[in-house]
Formats: sequence, structure tokens, C-alpha cells
Amino acid sequence: MADRRSLSRQKRIRLFDAAGGVCHLCSQAIQPGEAWEIDHIIPLGLTGADEPDNMLPAHAACHRSKTSDDVRRIAKAKRQRAGHLGVKKSGRRLIPGSKGSGLRKRIDGTVWRE
Repeated sequence: MADRRSLSRQKRIRLFDAAGGVCHLCSQAIQPGEAWEIDHIIPLGLTGADEPDNMLPAHAACHRSKTSDDVRRIAKAKRQRAGHLGVKKSGRRLIPGSKGSGLRKRIDGTVWRE
């Protein structure tokens, strides 16, 4: 996964002008004074590049909505990759007295280990 870099004011203005001041998610104009953000078309967590050709302006609200979907997709991709690589969760915690814990309780209340 690539690291996100900070964009200078000039680069943000160039990206805004190149898109014609239009939100790429809702296709409406971004009005002066309205909150907007730079959106990665292909998220960095899904092998997207942190390059200008992968960035477009979006309304802050539109960007939040897309990002919430992206977070779920990125988490799923990470789980699938871990499964394909055979990585298992570590540190599985068992509830004392459950089947896998090895602890047993007798009727008189004493606890013993199998």
C-alpha cells in the first residue's frame, strides 16, 4: 500500500481546475466556499497510486460516503489476502470453562484442568 502524501496548495488548485471545478462523484459544480477534498479514484488500500491521474476533487460529503464504502472493501481485500497466504489469527482467547479451554468444574465447585 502506498503512503499518502500531502498536496501543496498549487497541486490542489491544478487538480480542481483540470476537473473543471466539478465533483467527480455527483457531477455537480463545487461552489466557492464549499468544502471539498481530493479523492483517490482507486483507493490507496486497493493498489491505487498516489499520483495526479488517480485524484479528482469531490464534495466533502460525497467523499465521506465513498470512503465509508472503500473502508469495507479494503478490509475485505486484506482478509482475503491473508486467507490466500494462509495467515491465521493469533492469540485466540478462550472463555474459561468453555469446551476448548481445558478447564472443568465439578459439581462441588472445584476447578480442575483436563
